[in-house]
Amino acid sequence: MHNNNMGDVQSFERRSSTYEHSFFQRLFFDRIHQAALNLIPGEFNPENILDVGCGTGRLLRKASVRWPAARLIGVDPAEGMIKQGRRLTPGATFYVGAAESLSFPDSSVDLVMSTISFHHWQNQAQGVRQVARVLRPASYFLLADLLIPLGLSTILRHVRQVSPAVVKELFAQAGLKMLAQQYRIGLFLLVTLGQRN
Repeated sequence: MHNNNMGDVQSFERRSSTYEHSFFQRLFFDRIHQAALNLIPGEFNPENILDVGCGTGRLLRKASVRWPAARLIGVDPAEGMIKQGRRLTPGATFYVGAAESLSFPDSSVDLVMSTISFHHWQNQAQGVRQVARVLRPASYFLLADLLIPLGLSTILRHVRQVSPAVVKELFAQAGLKMLAQQYRIGLFLLVTLGQRN
């Protein structure tokens, strides 16, 4: 694992016990989750949902309100986050793992979501290819991540700059058709919905 990524994971390990109770959850992350979920077509009814970079499972719990029959799966590289997720979301299945090496069979997932973890991925192209691999044909990938202003991105060195053009290109290279791409919460959030061809 790359040193920067190891530092990221350790940082999330340290925060895992208090992460769910941070005021940022209600102020910021809940709005992000809602903006992302709103992009998914209303008639879509997934059998199973995978959240990559799931943290404590908060987005999965919101998804379960909309799709109560769906099987919920969470993956996160921080073991502490996974422990909290298992405690807070007893009906879901959680695994310690990274986007770049998803341990699921080909064409086995109906909806993959990832919110505010993409800038932490060590190899974004490999992660998107893995998402495309595990998605069933005509199923969806919902990606939401922060757009860091250029001045800030030089200060926040561990954060990879995300741009609409880069995301679009990564989706295309992985065989995902981009259905929608929107700015939300001012211009600080980029939400992209893709579908496996």
